[in-house]
Amino acid sequence: MSEDFKVKILLIEDEENVRESYVDMLGFLGYDVITADNGKTGLEVINRQPIDIVITDLNMPVMNGMEALRRIKKKNEEIQVIVITGFATIENAISAMKQGAFDYITKPVSLEHVKIVLNKCIQQIRSRRENEELKHLNAQLREINELKNKFITITNHELRTPLAVLKGYMDLLEMELEDHPSEDIQEYLGIISNTLTEMINMIEMMHDLSSFESLISKQNRTVFDINALADSLFKEIKILFDKRGVEFSFRGEQRPLFVNADQQLLKKAIRELTQNALKFTETGKKVELSVKFIPTKNQVYVVIKDQGIGIPHEKLDLIFEPFYEVQDVMHHFTSRTDFMGGGIGVGLSLVKEIIEASNGEIAVESKPDEGSIFTVILPLAEVSENVRVSSYTL
Repeated sequence: MSEDFKVKILLIEDEENVRESYVDMLGFLGYDVITADNGKTGLEVINRQPIDIVITDLNMPVMNGMEALRRIKKKNEEIQVIVITGFATIENAISAMKQGAFDYITKPVSLEHVKIVLNKCIQQIRSRRENEELKHLNAQLREINELKNKFITITNHELRTPLAVLKGYMDLLEMELEDHPSEDIQEYLGIISNTLTEMINMIEMMHDLSSFESLISKQNRTVFDINALADSLFKEIKILFDKRGVEFSFRGEQRPLFVNADQQLLKKAIRELTQNALKFTETGKKVELSVKFIPTKNQVYVVIKDQGIGIPHEKLDLIFEPFYEVQDVMHHFTSRTDFMGGGIGVGLSLVKEIIEASNGEIAVESKPDEGSIFTVILPLAEVSENVRVSSYTL
């Protein structure tokens, strides 16, 4: 018996010498045993303490094994009962199993037979306990997830409005004091303004986390042109790169490339990857978004290549873990686009979820100080006259 998994066994046998021989046998196998001399005293033991397995003879005075079995199962279905029977009463053993007994052992009782039956019984108990523990843990996870979503919703609602008002008045104050001669005042205003912007960005990221998870659970899959979607995204976000002074380019195929996925989610995932590349690429360097068809694999590659700071080799396996950030958390500040700006550490984790939910994969190559290449790999969808093709615009 495994040392890390203990069971309590109750042995019910009316003949003292036979009972002692069974106790010796079970002790040899490594089990601690409680004994009772009939079904009635056996039930009294069960009422006083938890029991996992009952091994009982069928033929006993006061209360026989069959009646004990019925009462044990009525009291606690989870207690496993093994009956001991002679060859002449094998029909009784089968009847006992129909009433809920786990198995039966025939007389004369052999050590090997007892060992086999108990091992099977304990494995069933172990599996049941593990399943119950998993159910309990899943229930806890669902509860935690609901609390998290409520917290995010409340935080988003309660903080977004006052922060937006503060930021608005802060911007007005900065304009009013734009020509103020005091450098200290200008510096203080800048610090306050940047701090408010960070807080607003953090709230928006938390809102995105909640909405991403909701969308993943309610996918709306359609067939659409990923080449056109990437081109549309490029045009939408190029201004962010221009503001940072990072060169941003797009290269696509000359033909439509259809995939079957939730286009809103996939667009969010690619946007996250491109903005992530922007955050970790210095001014004056390049980021490229490209879409490629790989005919030998019948796959579409969406590639985001940057000349950023890169990722250390030992951290490549960690970047898709929830709440993990590559940069030093002691120097964290929140931003979607500023160089080395941080988030809440869930972006790449959600990206991976979205891509896998789209029957795709994501791969990454990176070298410190040289840059990174993220590749989204998607199966090419078959398009026939019966398939509805969606517009790529969102």
